[in-house]
Amino acid sequence: MDVSHPMPATSHPPHTLVACLAVPGFVVALARRDNPSLLRRPVVVGGSPEEHARVTACSREAAEAGVTIGTTLRRALALCPKAVFLPLQESYAAAEATRILDLLHLYSPAVEPIAPGHAHFDIRGLAKLAGMDDETYLHDLHGSVALSSGLPVQLAAAETVFAAHAAAMTRTSGGETRPVLVPPGQARAFLSVLPVEALPLSPEMHQRLRLFGVETLGQVAALPFAALQAQFGHEGARAWELATGHDDTAIVPVRDELRIEANVELPAPTASSEPLVAATRGLLQRALAEPALRGQSVRRMDWRLGLENGEQLSRRFVFRDPTTDALRMLFLARQRIERLQLPAAAVEIGLTLSGLCSEYGHQSNLWPIGPRRQRELQEAIDQLNTREGAPQVFRIVEVQPWSRIPERQLALVAFGP
Repeated sequence: MDVSHPMPATSHPPHTLVACLAVPGFVVALARRDNPSLLRRPVVVGGSPEEHARVTACSREAAEAGVTIGTTLRRALALCPKAVFLPLQESYAAAEATRILDLLHLYSPAVEPIAPGHAHFDIRGLAKLAGMDDETYLHDLHGSVALSSGLPVQLAAAETVFAAHAAAMTRTSGGETRPVLVPPGQARAFLSVLPVEALPLSPEMHQRLRLFGVETLGQVAALPFAALQAQFGHEGARAWELATGHDDTAIVPVRDELRIEANVELPAPTASSEPLVAATRGLLQRALAEPALRGQSVRRMDWRLGLENGEQLSRRFVFRDPTTDALRMLFLARQRIERLQLPAAAVEIGLTLSGLCSEYGHQSNLWPIGPRRQRELQEAIDQLNTREGAPQVFRIVEVQPWSRIPERQLALVAFGP
C-alpha cells in the first residue's frame, strides 16, 4: 500500500504541521548498520541464549518465527535456531538516539522524544522561514538524518500528531522510506485505509475490533460514537476520535537532562570481575564528587564496558530509591558484573549517572498505627464534618467493577469506620 502522495506546495494553505520521525526496530537497525552481514538474517537482542534473560528487541524475521519481546532467550533459540543473538547495548543505543535528537533540534525548536529512534516535533511555519515549501523541507530533513545516522529513517508530517505518527509508521510499497506529507484537511481520508492496529490501543482492543468485523480506521470512523463508547469505554471513544482525524495531542518538549559521565582505560586487558568492580568503584567516587551533583540524588546508572575485540557491553541499573551512596550503588552493580561472561577481555570501562532529582529521604509515620490513633483520626474527621456541615473526607470504593464505563466502576463515599 503506497500512502505517500505529497501534494504540490502551492496547494498548502497556512496550517499547523507536526512531524514524526521513526527508525523501526531501532536497536536491530543499529546492529545491522554496524554489521551489514546481519541484513535479512533473524536477529535477537538481549544476550546469549545461556543467560537467564529475556528478549528486548528482535528483527522481523525472528518475529515471524514466533519470537516476541519478553520471550526468554532460551525459548527464542528454540523458536528460531538460526537467529543471531546480540547483547543489549543500552548506552550505545541511547547515545545514537541522542545524536538523532540533536540533529532534529537544528530543524525544530520543539522536539518530543517518544522512544529511542522515535520523536515527534513541530515544524509549523519553519519551511517558510527557510525559504522552502513543506515537501522540500521534509525531504531535506529526511536526507540529513538518514545520511548522518546511516539508518532507515521514516518521516511524515500532518496536521495532527496521530496522523503524522500513523503515516511515518506505515511502510510504503516497495520498502521505500521517502517522507510522507498528509495534505491539510485530508487526515481522515488518509487514515481511513489504515488497519486498526495503527491505533495506539491495547492488542486486546485490536483483536476485539476485528472480531466485530472492523478492520480499518475508516470502518471505525463510520461507527456511531455512542456505540463505540458503550462497548469499549474510554478506548472506544479514543479510537473513534483518532479515526475521524480529531486529535488534540500537543508536542511536549522535554528539558535537557543533566548527565554525569566518567570513563577510564584499564591498565591491562582483563576478563576478571574484581578489576572491573574496583574500576567501577573509582568511577563512582569520581562521578559523585562532581559539583553538579551537590544536593542531588541519582535514579539511574548506565554502566558500559569496551572489549578488546571492539564490542561494547552495557548494563542499566535503576535504583528504587534515588541515592548518592557509592557503596549501595556498587553493591547492586557488583552482582551483575560478577555474572558476566565476556567474549573478550575488557580494555575500557565507563558509566553515566542520570535521572537526577532532589535529595531523597524517608519520612516516618506521623504516629504509630494502632486502635487509639485510629479513633483519634476518626474523631478529628467527625469534628471537621460537623463544622462544615457535610462530609469533607472521602475514600474510593468499587461499586460496579464489571461496568465498561470507567465512571461507574468507582465511587467516593464518606470516610468512616
